[in-house]
Order: sequence, then C-alpha cells, then structure tokens
Amino acid sequence: MDAHEARDDLEQARRSYIASVQPVLPRWAPPVCGLLTAAGITLAGLAPASAQWRLVSIAIAVLLAVSARLLVLRIRARQGVRGIRGPARKTWTTLGLCAVAFLISANHAAPSTRGLYAAMGVGVGIFVWIVLRKKVRP
Repeated sequence: MDAHEARDDLEQARRSYIASVQPVLPRWAPPVCGLLTAAGITLAGLAPASAQWRLVSIAIAVLLAVSARLLVLRIRARQGVRGIRGPARKTWTTLGLCAVAFLISANHAAPSTRGLYAAMGVGVGIFVWIVLRKKVRP
C-alpha cells in the first residue's frame, strides 16, 4: 500500500465516521424539532398552579421533547445508522441530565417566573433549530 492509497483509505474512514455521528437531516427536520422543543419547555414552565394539571402539562412537555429526539433517531435509522455513536452519545447524555434538572425546577415554578420559562422555551427552540440546521446538507 503506497501513501496515496493509505490517504484515500483514511479519508474514506473519516467520511464514514462523520456520517455515523452527524446525520444528514432533511430541511423540514430542524424547524420541527425546534418547535417541539420550544413547545415542551414553554408548556412545562407555564403549567397551571394545580398539582394535577401541572403534572399533566409536564408529562405532555416530556412527550414533545421525546418526540423531537425520536424524530432525529428515526431519520438516522432510515439512513442506516443505528444508535448514537461518538461525541453525540455524550451530548445526548448531557441533554438528558439537563432535561431532568429543568423538569424538577419547572415543577416548582412560581407564577412570577412563568414568563421566564416561556422566554427560555422560545430561546431554546431557536437554538435547536439553528444547531440542527447546520446538519442539513444538500
């Protein structure tokens, strides 16, 4: 094997790794994931004062966030990539821990801080949209 073949093989391995950890998303996926995430965070923060309705709204918020994650995983599965690999695994773990901390704080949100949760929902939704938009390739 000469240096040119080795370089080509290394480039192919690099492209394969990038394809497995950074999925190519269709154009419609980033806005949908951003809206689902924004709706979930906003709904969790704007939950009513009643404990029963608060738990219902937080459960719906969790379903919205999980559906955004499942959407990305389904897109990856259609591309032939099963599971989460590489740096994406650490990212998903960190996001999961942040979501648990957020849900605990949202469960005890005072009425005076609900506007803050609405603003956070919009901000995080826009952030998710922008980050995922970078993974859309023509």
